[in-house]
Amino acid sequence: MTEGPGEFALIAELAALFGTPPDGLGIGDDAATWPAATGTMAVATTDMLVEGIHFRLDWTNPVDLGWKALAANLSDLAAMGAMPGRALVSIAIDPARRELVLDVARGLQSLAALTGTWIVGGDTVRSPGPLVINVALFGQANPSRLLRRDAARAGDLVGITGVLGASAAALALLSEGAGPMDPAAAPLLAAHHRPHPRLAAGQVLASHGVRCAIDISDGLASEALHVARASGVGIEIDVGRVPLAPAAVELLGDRRSRELALTGGEDYELLFTFDPGLRVELATALDADGGLTVLGEVTDRVPPGDARFVEDGQPIEPAERGYVAF
Repeated sequence: MTEGPGEFALIAELAALFGTPPDGLGIGDDAATWPAATGTMAVATTDMLVEGIHFRLDWTNPVDLGWKALAANLSDLAAMGAMPGRALVSIAIDPARRELVLDVARGLQSLAALTGTWIVGGDTVRSPGPLVINVALFGQANPSRLLRRDAARAGDLVGITGVLGASAAALALLSEGAGPMDPAAAPLLAAHHRPHPRLAAGQVLASHGVRCAIDISDGLASEALHVARASGVGIEIDVGRVPLAPAAVELLGDRRSRELALTGGEDYELLFTFDPGLRVELATALDADGGLTVLGEVTDRVPPGDARFVEDGQPIEPAERGYVAF
């Protein structure tokens, strides 16, 4: 796979400009880390949602929006094998719409309470433009069990939790819908509006010796490429093994559902690589939180830094890489 200039090229330039601190991870992983005074690893991430780009309030209610804003950050911590602690939330909003703030806050607090997260501050600013929500989340991890994008090794298997494409299928149905939504779309809409980050699965991976993971926020094709580049390895994935959301297949068909699973994003599942000897152990341990599907392997058949997708043994090129900001 190849990609042109844009968001990721800019991130690479920024990473080179700012550098990497000697005591932790800088730009380039799901979250930044640094040693904490207690001997644990502090883990921090941030994510921004902009009205008209990441959400529309005629498609989602403010309570669900608050839930999703926190979920995106929690998923980053899950991909690092970390657990959440405290969050700061900033909102830019037109004062004429200030009543939305409490509803957004209710959604934030609903997921915070479920995950042991405390929202301890932030900022509110006047803005005549679209609603903007930014969450900065802080947590901690065991430094010897940290999950990173650059830890894939030749011979590893490539696995994921859960099913893919549900959120993207919901977005497609919302975008194309001219009438009432089919009742069969309910699980897709739930996945889109109220995703459940795989915090428990991240802990399982970290405690069982897995060291490489990333969350699937921008699409499987994009995330696999990130891991390949960060680790300097080649990755091959069989698209026929990708587990699809049953409701997406029912409403959109197998072919389109598979393409959305590769490129749609906002699944908030975990993609990881692991030693083949862990396969049975991981399958059992992950059974209660998304399960395990093996999609492919880390192999020298693919050039280092690249991710190849095959179907029926033949290489294919996904129609898109996944979501990019610009």
